[in-house]
Amino acid sequence: MKRPDKSSRRTQSQRRKETQEAVLSAAIKLLIDKGHGGFSSSRVAAMAGVSRGALEHYFPTKQDLLAAATRHAMREAVEHAGMLARRAVRSNDPVAKFLMDSEHFFFSPVYHAMIEIILAMRSDAVLHRICFPIIEDARQILNNIWIDTLRGAGYPLENAQRFVELTTYMLRGIFMMSAWTPYDIDRAALVDTWRRLAPAALRLKIAPRVKRGAKGSRAKR
Repeated sequence: MKRPDKSSRRTQSQRRKETQEAVLSAAIKLLIDKGHGGFSSSRVAAMAGVSRGALEHYFPTKQDLLAAATRHAMREAVEHAGMLARRAVRSNDPVAKFLMDSEHFFFSPVYHAMIEIILAMRSDAVLHRICFPIIEDARQILNNIWIDTLRGAGYPLENAQRFVELTTYMLRGIFMMSAWTPYDIDRAALVDTWRRLAPAALRLKIAPRVKRGAKGSRAKR
């Protein structure tokens, strides 16, 4: 029996990769368009232009598909952060690059899809067990990329940690308000204000945290 040559094997590998990427892109788009409630493997297959059998060959269950879409989205977020962090080192402007990366993540269609998955995890224990570690690990990597970048620019570790944490909380809140409330949010103005406050925030002397129940701390109410 004649074996396929290397070029043929590469072509097959490329086809597999293209099929998987088409499916994962369709999964994310469907989450954005229909939410988790309107999400199904058959709809993803139809949107991606592949057969249900081809989809299930790579992603046997709905949870497998959602986990793969989550992993795909978070991997792209980590790659984007790494690219901007390297540019930040060369340009000596880490705060601007960090805020650029944060806006790219929190206001991208992909984050909208991730929110749909996160909300679904509240009532789906299997989905939570599969997807939560992916999101948690990626968020830790993203935070560490920018904390290390800010530290490399001379900012104290605790200040860098607090600034990254506050930024992510702020942008999550702005996304929620702009996506699901009738309020008109001037995101550009808010982010620009935060950017201008950043140098002071990053050099602010932070008081040590008082542990609950420690000697000399306030009594519990």
